[in-house]
Amino acid sequence: MRVCCGLVPHLELAQRRDLYGSPVVVGHWEEQVIAASDETVQFGVVPGMPMRQAEHLCPQAAFLTPDPLAAGRLRELIASALYDVAPVVEVRGEGVAWLELSGVPSPSASIREARRRLRTAVGVEPRLGLAPGPFTARLAAARARRGRLIQVDEARAFLAPLSARELQLDDESMERLDLLGLRTLDAVAAIGPRELESQLGREGRHAVLLARGLEPDQLTPWRPPMFTSAHRQFEPPVEDREALLFVARALCGDLALELGVRGAGAKQVRVRLLLEDADQEGRESVVRHALSSEAELFGLIGAWIKEWQPRAPINELWIELPVLEAAGRRQLRLWAGGGGTSEEVLAALERLQERHGDGIVRKPRLALLTSPVPAQRFDWVS
Repeated sequence: MRVCCGLVPHLELAQRRDLYGSPVVVGHWEEQVIAASDETVQFGVVPGMPMRQAEHLCPQAAFLTPDPLAAGRLRELIASALYDVAPVVEVRGEGVAWLELSGVPSPSASIREARRRLRTAVGVEPRLGLAPGPFTARLAAARARRGRLIQVDEARAFLAPLSARELQLDDESMERLDLLGLRTLDAVAAIGPRELESQLGREGRHAVLLARGLEPDQLTPWRPPMFTSAHRQFEPPVEDREALLFVARALCGDLALELGVRGAGAKQVRVRLLLEDADQEGRESVVRHALSSEAELFGLIGAWIKEWQPRAPINELWIELPVLEAAGRRQLRLWAGGGGTSEEVLAALERLQERHGDGIVRKPRLALLTSPVPAQRFDWVS
């Protein structure tokens, strides 16, 4: 495994770019700190402490209420942006983006592109780390300057001098490590997994493997959502059909761009009109062939709107695509770094076979070309 980690501000902080460079604390007032900007560290503010304690330590900070829905949308945006840069992508709300680069034709190009896309998504340069696994890559990134990459080849040698607190165990486990004299990752790595498991439980064995650079954790691959929608609110409400058609065409264009990025098509289309009298009207259809272009979507939706006779002015127009074709978004950038010649495609197929086995790739072979049954015209061989 070869993993690149990009560290950006916690996604609760990244929503407020206007506050970059100033002390910011995020959390519910009677609860704990969820996120704190780098500018609060010198005052002793850390995630997990009570909000009232954070206010006492850094009263000049801006205190914000978390918005998990907005943070979730930003996480999806980042994951979607990175999806065709690496075969496996995982993004976490605390501002961590991992990319597994095993088998990628040009890892350096993928890292450069990931850096650019992260910077675009959050407005600041990420810190980057490249290592044999996610744990080491994250610690390497944490020690990099913004916009820079630290590359680790020998994980255990890199981890050895670091504090055992990097294992992020709970307070009780950390106290036990301290009592055992295990204050560095080198010390933790030197102890037997079973011995530490007897002290800390399963987390003890896991901690030893991490400290040895064995990287027991696998990334959780992000997958594109198979549902999307777009809507427009009208102020004041509209009754003009031409205005409704104009907006519908624009929304279809937005959805077509998103489907193009995903390499997906809509198998079901739904349109809803929210009326001024608080009622709503709607139409939906399952289509035989998936729709993916603006012309295809608007061809269906525009015909509906031309036939519609809403009984009240329209407050909102919703276009929903509840079912996208199973292919999902295709990671076309991963096939080749250039124009995609036959030699490059064959090389990419060979990498897939090396990684997942020969059976992952199948080739068509001519069989009964005169057969009226399409499935009989070719045989598929590994």
